[in-house]
Amino acid sequence: MPIIRRAGARRHQVALQAITNRAASGEGYVDTWTTYATVYAAIMPATASQVERSTSQTLQTPISHLVETDYRADVTTAHRLQFGTRYLYIRGLQNIDERNWTLMLACEERT
Repeated sequence: MPIIRRAGARRHQVALQAITNRAASGEGYVDTWTTYATVYAAIMPATASQVERSTSQTLQTPISHLVETDYRADVTTAHRLQFGTRYLYIRGLQNIDERNWTLMLACEERT
């Protein structure tokens, strides 16, 4: 059965990025991020009830946005999204209905 989507729901183009190099720098690390795919996504500010529902009985992290996109097996919590000049770090992901059609990403925006 095909998924019926609202027209224009996934109107934001985002870059999926992964760390390709990590170098020691002073007291920490400097990461080099590389874009491995560009996809269309629906980006929504996360409300308290949505975050509570998606993270119940798990370690609580500061979720600021929920991002819906087509399913990709290569997306992990070690990756981030670049949305213009903003960076959304993936803190959790859900394969909606376990059908490999839609991913819902719980993200934290950082500078």
